Amino acid sequence: MSSQSQCSPRLFIAAALAGVLTLTFHAGTQAKEPAPVASAVAAVGKDRITDADVMAQAKDKFQSLQDDFDSQSALLKARLERKRSELLQQELGKLLDKRAVELEAKARGVTPVAVLADIKVTAVTDDEARAFYESHKERTSQTYDQLESQIKQYLANQHNESATRGFYDALRAKHGITVLLAPYRVRVAATGPARGSPSAPVTIVEFGDFQCPYCGQAESTLRAVLAKHPDDVRLVFRHLPLTSLHPNAQIAAEAAVCADAQGKFWEMHDAMFGDQSSLAASSLQQTAQRLGLDTGQFASCLSDAKTSQTVAADAKAANALGVSGTPSFFINGRLIDGNVPQEQFEALIGEELQHASNRRGG
Repeated sequence: MSSQSQCSPRLFIAAALAGVLTLTFHAGTQAKEPAPVASAVAAVGKDRITDADVMAQAKDKFQSLQDDFDSQSALLKARLERKRSELLQQELGKLLDKRAVELEAKARGVTPVAVLADIKVTAVTDDEARAFYESHKERTSQTYDQLESQIKQYLANQHNESATRGFYDALRAKHGITVLLAPYRVRVAATGPARGSPSAPVTIVEFGDFQCPYCGQAESTLRAVLAKHPDDVRLVFRHLPLTSLHPNAQIAAEAAVCADAQGKFWEMHDAMFGDQSSLAASSLQQTAQRLGLDTGQFASCLSDAKTSQTVAADAKAANALGVSGTPSFFINGRLIDGNVPQEQFEALIGEELQHASNRRGG
């Protein structure tokens, strides 16, 4: 079973981008190029035609080219910052684990290898493997017997990781080792339709595409998370239609905006994810009627330029965050990339709830 799935468009980035875009780890700014000097590119008799003349004649096309460059630059910059932070967290963890084992070895008068030999990993039971299959069987068409060996290997790896992590954490606590580096998070505007308590300490912002199959599969996980944390978790939906992959994604996003204008975003949201084969314009009109929307107002909204602008604003925000695939989730600004098991959501939610409790002094 795959633990992570995501719809993602191909990014066509000119090779020249690498030579033109200059990023720094410290300032995080783009170097400014000197203003170009107009040069002659043709002659008509004694008249000279400059490149500036040509660009003025096709101003919109050149502006579109610049906008695309700026968009790709912002995307790369955001990804660089996130990847750098992730690498810093990973390498810091390795360093602290190594120091913890070395301190324990010195205290015992043994080698680090002897210390690590104390890690005890419990075996995977048949009941545990069966229970795992039952809780995840909606993700596969295969039987338990077909997947038994894979499931047991996956759970064995989890047992090993959990035992090892617990062992290292105990050594860190014993020897007074603490992490001062905060988890990487970004500012994500939680603007859009929301489910859950407005005062919830944890906000999940989803960037989704109604035609993306992985977004549809993630719905059961999100419903389970919200049911488990009715007062502590809020879900906000923002649009990222991947039109290069999903031809009906844009109209579906606009339909959701128009349903929201009549106070029925979540009804439309659930209907579209419930039947992703019915996202053509005619089908969406039927869905609007079935949900009790004013169909005339709905149709008028779909043709309004402001509706597509609303969707575009969300997509632009996603790009600035380094997001180009769906589903993408930000839990209090911390990224979860793709359709992942509920356990991964719960791990981050637990950390964020503990963080909120610590801030309150609880």
